[in-house]
Amino acid sequence: MGVDRPIYLLSPTRRSGVHHLPMIRFETISQDIDFSGYDGLILTSKQGVKALDEVSEGAWRALPAAAIGEMTAAEISARGAEVLYVASKAYGDVLAKELAVRFKGFRWLYPRPKVVVSKIAADLAAAGVSVEEKVIYETVCVDYGSDQRPKPGAILIFTSPSIVQCFLKSFGWDDTWRAVAIGKKSAQAFEKDIPVCMSDSPSIDDAIEMARFLATGKEKGV
Repeated sequence: MGVDRPIYLLSPTRRSGVHHLPMIRFETISQDIDFSGYDGLILTSKQGVKALDEVSEGAWRALPAAAIGEMTAAEISARGAEVLYVASKAYGDVLAKELAVRFKGFRWLYPRPKVVVSKIAADLAAAGVSVEEKVIYETVCVDYGSDQRPKPGAILIFTSPSIVQCFLKSFGWDDTWRAVAIGKKSAQAFEKDIPVCMSDSPSIDDAIEMARFLATGKEKGV
């Protein structure tokens, strides 16, 4: 379909030069958190940092935080808190393994969304590391009408498993579309008969670059 294939970014995050069709929104779950019993925080997304800031009115900044990746770390720093550690790869299982080795005696608080795809808390507990979870926000699908369905031949960028699920719920699947997924978990969220290209890194900008490559009619990894 050539270079005119439209590209849709389905994340709540905007980027110029592509269509923005956010499939999810976030709702914060209000609660009181006493941070005095912990040595550090585990944060796995920019949204998690924002939700924790809202829930605690900034009190979380008294603790250092371990981040799943550079984007989360940047959000932690931007809000005035200390980044204690960043995982070598932006995956929950990698973060858990590295924290279990480097910070064995830490008492961790893991503020998280209602639904998670990784087993960070379970992996840390199995390694004998103290960790407590607090559910501070949830992900909700954005509902769309059929008039907002992506155009045939579109290239669609999925940044999380929940975005995959919400998209399929709203629009089903058109075989003329191409899917670009950020990360293994997002790629695995698709039905087996839908081919998926996985971005070279957990970066929206890299995923857009791959989508633009695919828009030329060429192939790059499945």
